[in-house]
Amino acid sequence: MNTLELLREFVKKHADNPPENITLDSKLLEIGIDSLNLLELLFEAEEKFGIRFPNDLPQPETVGQLIEIFDKLQKAKTQA
Repeated sequence: MNTLELLREFVKKHADNPPENITLDSKLLEIGIDSLNLLELLFEAEEKFGIRFPNDLPQPETVGQLIEIFDKLQKAKTQA
């Protein structure tokens, strides 16, 4: 499962928004991911991908920004 699929699945479960409408340019708040949902999503991603998000994580505004953060952490994990 890639990061975009995980995000779409999360939105399907936790927000009232059709996941097929989610693109890299979608704003998180507009697709139903507020700060609390974002925390839940990060915890879910940590479990599924075996990565840890830093406490000083910058607040992503779009799906693309969030995926970029995920991908950087996954890459760092595989290079470690």
